[in-house]
Amino acid sequence: MIALPLWLVPAAPLALLVLFALPQARDALRTLLPLAALPALLAALAAPSPMPVRLDWLLLGAEFALTDIGAAFLFFTAALWGLAGWQALRLLADDPHRDRFLACFLLAMSGNFGLLIAQDMASFYSFFSMMSLASWGLVLHGGGVAQRFAGKIYIAFAVAGEVALFAGLAMGAFATGELALSAMGGEGVPPLAVALAAGGLLVKLGAVPLHLWLPLAHSAAPAPASAVLSGAMLKAGLFGLMIVLPLGDAAWPAAAATLAAMALAGLVLAPALGLVQGDPKSVLAYSSIGQMSLMALGLAAALAAPESWSLIAPALILLATVHAFAKAGLFLGVPAVWASPRGATRRAILLTLALPALALAGLPGTGGFSAKDALKSALVDMPQGWMLWLAPALILASLGTALLMIRALLLLGSAEHKPSVPPDAILPWFGLVLLSGAGLSLAPVSVVASASIKLADFLPVAMAVVFALAALVLTRATRLRVDPPAPGELLGVFRREPEPEPLLALPPPPRNSRGLVLRRGRLSVARPEQGSLAILGMTAALALFALLPEPAAEPPGNPPEITGP
Repeated sequence: MIALPLWLVPAAPLALLVLFALPQARDALRTLLPLAALPALLAALAAPSPMPVRLDWLLLGAEFALTDIGAAFLFFTAALWGLAGWQALRLLADDPHRDRFLACFLLAMSGNFGLLIAQDMASFYSFFSMMSLASWGLVLHGGGVAQRFAGKIYIAFAVAGEVALFAGLAMGAFATGELALSAMGGEGVPPLAVALAAGGLLVKLGAVPLHLWLPLAHSAAPAPASAVLSGAMLKAGLFGLMIVLPLGDAAWPAAAATLAAMALAGLVLAPALGLVQGDPKSVLAYSSIGQMSLMALGLAAALAAPESWSLIAPALILLATVHAFAKAGLFLGVPAVWASPRGATRRAILLTLALPALALAGLPGTGGFSAKDALKSALVDMPQGWMLWLAPALILASLGTALLMIRALLLLGSAEHKPSVPPDAILPWFGLVLLSGAGLSLAPVSVVASASIKLADFLPVAMAVVFALAALVLTRATRLRVDPPAPGELLGVFRREPEPEPLLALPPPPRNSRGLVLRRGRLSVARPEQGSLAILGMTAALALFALLPEPAAEPPGNPPEITGP
């Protein structure tokens, strides 16, 4: 295979963004948006892996390398960004703010790729910040009330998480005297530094109670943005936690108990709140909270039993890959349903969407079952007392996911047909459905052969079907209806409704009137994306400041003698 410079992985989306400044070539460059992820995909599949790169002139000395874990994450991340970019071009073909969305899309893509290959703290944080801040523009793109409210919540959590991550990395670098990212998981790092860095990454992971931004952002953003937010960017938090946490070294019982409590709360809260949602994208967002909570449970088990990390790590990578393809396929399937009128075509699309849904639920014979079975096998040697609730937690995860998938498919089946959605938006979705089935055979991950399938393995999905039928019969018989809660859960209480127009309003003065009329100046409309561009500008200024050469030191020597007149 042709040797690929590793720095090209995050540089390709940035180069395309720079070329966007040429108005005469902008129409042709838009079609290259899906190809911006091609260097990352080739690097993930390269054998042998691309050579490490060190750029002394960048930041504090940037180091890029592709580890085994990074290659697995980079594979599904690049595939998702490419297919989501393809659908974004079709869905936003007539959108007047399309170029603004594509610019934020490319910035977030570059940040997502860069943090997966960064080996030093400065580069990792810079790319992580680029991804988070540029994603703000994806959430705000619609410009409606829901998008602005979701944008406020998203940026508040994002900035708080980045501050915590920066503080943890800075404390770790000061304590160890090293800038290597791997030093965070070694000895000599204060527990407070690890806790702060992990807290910032848990925000991106969507762990309870740091998840309040996630349902709002996924619902407000366009479907291609929701696909990468859930399928790729949430995994950035998991990837960072697998690096900064001291996994496989020594047991951290208190940290393990805390993370396990957060994971269990997510497994319970996700189906409880997701099942009462009226928007299929909101249901899929709560499903992501449940799935990421299951991965957090694996990290908690590794903190409690460090000797099991060698078995838990491949299971988590496999689980992340399955979730990435399946969940992105479901989000990209929402416009596919909108584009199809009710009838045989829609039923065929819904039947196809059931395939990634069943994989997420862990139906035996799917990749989701293999991943959850691998995680279950890795948790056999846990300390006494853990298995009493780990086994029910795994069953609860599959049951809750199956119920949420049924709810999402039912809502999609009753969705209105939208003629404005182009029919060819189905093609990227169909590509992701194929990856949901065959992606594991292409991904650089070790697939552990699952044990023999037993009848009890079908129990969670069967129970979900029974519960769904019982709920359907109950609602039909009693005519009960559940109103969806306010978006944002507790934060929805503080949402300000638009002020109504006054009932009595004076008519405007006639244009030919010569009398003295007091006119109020035009109010400036707040543009949230300007704040995002300002923050990105400050980040670029700090990066340029770091590139300035240091002043030359005075040569050693004796001080000059002072002589008299």
